[in-house]
Amino acid sequence: MQVESHDRLEPLSGEWDELADRVNAAPWLRPGWIGAWERAFGRGSLEVLTLRRDGRLVGVLPLELRFGALRSTSNVHTPAFSLLVEDQAAARELGRSLFARGGRQVALAFLLLDDPALDTCRSAARAARYRVIDRTLERSPYIATNGDWPAYERQRDSRFLRELRRRRRRLREQGRLALDVADGRDRLDELLDEGFRVEAAGWKGKRGTAIACDPATRRFYVDVARWAAQRGWLRLAFLRLDERPLAFDYSLEEQGVHYLLKTGYDPAYHAFAPGMLIRREMIARAFSNGLARYEFLGSDEPWKLKWTDMLRERRLLQAFAPSLPGLFDCLRGRAFAFGRPLAKRPLAWRGT
Repeated sequence: MQVESHDRLEPLSGEWDELADRVNAAPWLRPGWIGAWERAFGRGSLEVLTLRRDGRLVGVLPLELRFGALRSTSNVHTPAFSLLVEDQAAARELGRSLFARGGRQVALAFLLLDDPALDTCRSAARAARYRVIDRTLERSPYIATNGDWPAYERQRDSRFLRELRRRRRRLREQGRLALDVADGRDRLDELLDEGFRVEAAGWKGKRGTAIACDPATRRFYVDVARWAAQRGWLRLAFLRLDERPLAFDYSLEEQGVHYLLKTGYDPAYHAFAPGMLIRREMIARAFSNGLARYEFLGSDEPWKLKWTDMLRERRLLQAFAPSLPGLFDCLRGRAFAFGRPLAKRPLAWRGT
């Protein structure tokens, strides 16, 4: 097997997508997503490790090199990160090659706990005598939606659902209430502008964390939307009252899984709980359409736990070189990792 390093995505994109198709990879492991991320958030030099077997691409690992450290092309806007490989043998070789490069530090963020790549990279790091810190970044709720919707609702808090139905009735007294789900093939820019305004209308806009508050973040979500719309994966959902958007979801839907990337609602209608109303409609839609899962993504916030108690853990793997600078980096990393409450740690990771 042959390992190579590349500083550009474009020459690889065709083969990369073909590999992703063969292994049914998630959207964020594809060159379209990584390219949008790099244009928006990249601060170092891109280094894409590729693995070939008999000339065929069987492994890809996109990284950034910055100040002697290799980091995954992932941050808080990334649902998950992993090695993109055809089989476990390719994963082991790609992991070995990663730590054979001799970087002072390697950081891979948002690896799923049940992803074999986590164990593969951890083992490769220790085999290369790197010091390893492995910790939880976030626990993301999800729902298995391949069952029966009424049965699912019976498992939820009945008082919560009754109150939600009451607020829905009150809202319908104000006008025509409708759920609008678009795939972005028509009026994409118009829909994005409308949705970003709704997302920024509440506390996210006040805190400066909304998509519209940061040019780089806006560019990322616009680029991803255009790419995903071309593939038929984009879902822009609006809860509308007489055409006025009360709540908005920015999601991807692919291979039977609905991924909620961003959401927001108009605080002027807070008394009607439009954020929870659109959530019920979208979860019911996932059941109705026969999807396998509804992924909330992000952290296990209380409003998400109203809908499920199933969690998917995402980890940060940091490995420090067997050298004096590596030792100092490791000591600083341990002080940060274990000196902060767990709930505050995910926001600290920006992948930069």
